[in-house]
Amino acid sequence: MVSAVSRFVSTLVDICLLRAGPQDLPYSPNLLVLSLLAYTALGTKTASLGLPQVNPYIFSVINLLSLLFFAWFVLSLKGYYSRFNQTVIALFGTEVILGLLAWVLLAWQLQATDSGRESLLASVLYLALILWSLAINANIVRHALSITMAWAWGVSLAYFFIYMAIIRLITVGIAQGNS
Repeated sequence: MVSAVSRFVSTLVDICLLRAGPQDLPYSPNLLVLSLLAYTALGTKTASLGLPQVNPYIFSVINLLSLLFFAWFVLSLKGYYSRFNQTVIALFGTEVILGLLAWVLLAWQLQATDSGRESLLASVLYLALILWSLAINANIVRHALSITMAWAWGVSLAYFFIYMAIIRLITVGIAQGNS
């Protein structure tokens, strides 16, 4: 059991380092559910730090559904439905790893802000983490769809900008509703 967990985490780290793809993960409905739960729990905690004006549970559900829809949509473009399980495990599993780093950086930024100073280093590291997350997602998309890295970057960036627009609409709507 420990060996299987170690192998799973090691593969997720390899995907984060762009040395592996979703095809290197096992097909497992249990790992899929575990990845979704871990992603949702961490997303809720991170949202409570980074977006205090938004209900973190609603934010987590939006995150979860948007990433699930993204995976289903891009795979359906090529009819690769059988790759859904491993692709989603890769997307959510790597986001959990990056989410832990984001949580630390957000906590660092909040602590600096609360003490009356800005943390430029935390902000720069957070931006680098976002860019690395895009690279990881592009790598996963490249393997899942069997396309070039250039196309995968395009797909990942399109998802990112659409997702950010949705989040912006939600936060602006909530802010206007509260005023």
